[in-house]
Amino acid sequence: MASEAFPIRVLQGWVALPLVAFSGVCLAGTVDYFTDNGYGNPISTMQHPCAEHYQGMTYIAYQGPHEDPYVCAYDHAAKKWRGPVKAGVNPMGKTPDPTDPDAVDNHGRPAMIVDGKGYIHLVFGGHGGHYKLGRNLLGTPGKGKQTHVVSKNPKDISSWEVLDNISPFGTYSQFVKMDDGDIYLFYRHGSHRSDWVYQKATDNCGTFAPPVSVLKHKAQAGKPDIHDAWYAWFENGKGDTITASYVYHPCKSPGHTKERYNGYYMKMSCANESWENAGGHALTLPVTKEYADENTRVCNTGKERSNHGTCRVDDDGHPHLFFRQGPMQIRYYRWLGSAWQDPVVVTRDSRSQDGDMIVESPKVVRMLLSHGHSGAGEVGWWKTTDGGLTWKKGPCLISSPNSRYTPGSLVRDAHPDARIVVSENDRAPNHLYGKLFLLGDSGPIRRPQEEAKHLGDRLKHTE
Repeated sequence: MASEAFPIRVLQGWVALPLVAFSGVCLAGTVDYFTDNGYGNPISTMQHPCAEHYQGMTYIAYQGPHEDPYVCAYDHAAKKWRGPVKAGVNPMGKTPDPTDPDAVDNHGRPAMIVDGKGYIHLVFGGHGGHYKLGRNLLGTPGKGKQTHVVSKNPKDISSWEVLDNISPFGTYSQFVKMDDGDIYLFYRHGSHRSDWVYQKATDNCGTFAPPVSVLKHKAQAGKPDIHDAWYAWFENGKGDTITASYVYHPCKSPGHTKERYNGYYMKMSCANESWENAGGHALTLPVTKEYADENTRVCNTGKERSNHGTCRVDDDGHPHLFFRQGPMQIRYYRWLGSAWQDPVVVTRDSRSQDGDMIVESPKVVRMLLSHGHSGAGEVGWWKTTDGGLTWKKGPCLISSPNSRYTPGSLVRDAHPDARIVVSENDRAPNHLYGKLFLLGDSGPIRRPQEEAKHLGDRLKHTE
């Protein structure tokens, strides 16, 4: 169960830390954010990873002005920031900047990966792809265009070029990079009523194989106005495997809602691209709702809503995952080898929560979560040492009484000083810009205040 506020002392292996800072605090000419031009909802765990540590540099991608993708980089040895640099053009951006949150699409946020030669790749700009792009055989058209860009030089964010080698019908782009250098791009192949697919590259993203359907959309039997649809999260498993955790969405038209239910899990062996459930039973793709209920369901939430979380595995390859369920609760599940452990509430809150986790062993797990506490928004650690049966609140990395925070997933191959990127949702009433932070074990990586200012005169041109 969740504990009360974490005291300044050592507790079950935690190193005691006070609240690091109120966001935006300036100390000796530096601030705790690295840029102030994150636009709309600039990052999300659904487009991931948004950051990667590679050969001493942490690279970060986010949605900036005009909903375009921007990239920053932090040199850990030199303790220097670079960027932001605009890396491409999002076709869904509007001019002038909207001030109504509902006018910003946000589905075109960038996902980022660094390939085996050090080139940086972004995929962004799509909410299903518009109908003028051609016929979508795996779903329904939407807006924008899923776009792939790559840095012109390795480890260099200064210049970019477009690679026209992926389907334009995509959203929720997610990269998974394997130890052998193969890179998989997972995404939903269209708007709500579309399959979830992957495309595989074996040449550092120079070419991608055609899309392969993993999760199937379809009309319900006898209810053609309701389609079975999904929200999914893909990530590295143990060795050459990839995990998939997902929730079900009954897509209604007319009368569309944000309803999502249940929780599901399966994994792929990249050796032969075969799939199996947690118990090791082979699966046939693409997975339908009925098939998923019978073979891959972790939990049946009934009429209680559910939303995606993240999934990581332990040294035995067993999955640990959480879903955001019920009245604002994060519920943790783990595979015991023959069954799923009963869910445990990590934390409950009246504010939005999300985050990611580090699995240190089958029984020791740390979650890095955004949530509300005593009226303030914060990002901090939660830890279990008994396999998720109980959870203790750990160090807070950042807190503000007037904000809430939205995290991305964990930085890929993270440096301890740079675990996660978060955006601050503390916006003035006349614009939708916010700050972004790179948080590590000691809190935010700071930046000279003048270097962190990137809005320029954009606020003069809002609607």
